[in-house]
Amino acid sequence: MIRCIIVDDEKPAREELKYLLRDFGKLEIVGEASHGAEAIELNNRLKPDLIFLDISMPQLSGIEVAQIIIKEQKNKPLIIFVTAFEQFAVEAFEVNAIDYLLKPISKERLEKALYRITNTNKFTDSEREERIERLISHLKAGDIKRINKIMVYNNGILIPIAPSEILYVTVEGRNTILFSTKGKFELSSTLSQLEDKLSSNNFFRSHKSYLVNLDYIEAIEPWFNSTFMIKLKYVSEKIPVSRSQSKDFKKIMDIN
Repeated sequence: MIRCIIVDDEKPAREELKYLLRDFGKLEIVGEASHGAEAIELNNRLKPDLIFLDISMPQLSGIEVAQIIIKEQKNKPLIIFVTAFEQFAVEAFEVNAIDYLLKPISKERLEKALYRITNTNKFTDSEREERIERLISHLKAGDIKRINKIMVYNNGILIPIAPSEILYVTVEGRNTILFSTKGKFELSSTLSQLEDKLSSNNFFRSHKSYLVNLDYIEAIEPWFNSTFMIKLKYVSEKIPVSRSQSKDFKKIMDIN
């Protein structure tokens, strides 16, 4: 029996992977973590044979978690990275002999990854450390272009939302709400976590409660106290730009 833990900062993504793994009789899920520090603690305490490790997480990325586990912890499990990298990133993962799953995860690709785990010899600790280091070098050198897919639930089904499909994200009560060309969805991530994930895309935190896709701006209305109101395409609600953010907004939008 292969004992594994699942690490992803988004609960829907963890639930989807657990659902896909239910048919694999030789695998037992012994724990799950929502952030890197928790993953490190679980690895030390539960000593799993395998970790499904999301790469894009706040504070500690999956790569950093893997590096700590391989370098500093006694238990050195096999690692399957779960990632939103584009297809052309696959070559870099293959070169480093580290397995990966691209979101959204297909059952066929998961079967292939688990087959490799159960039918190949385990790497030595030094070999794993070397492969992690080489992968980090690829990332730092810019050989992999990062993209982000935001996974949302709709009637029990996971739907991937590309950054280009997101109009804006806001907070309603205690809930994070994403408005997209595919509709309105509630998320488990915080607004700050989404801001971090979408940092390489054309998004701007216009207000403590709003994250806006600048590509959808249709008009900008000057407001009181040097603030602004944004009119987005396909959206009736106007989005505020707070006073603290107005200076950066004017610079980004080239407003004199």
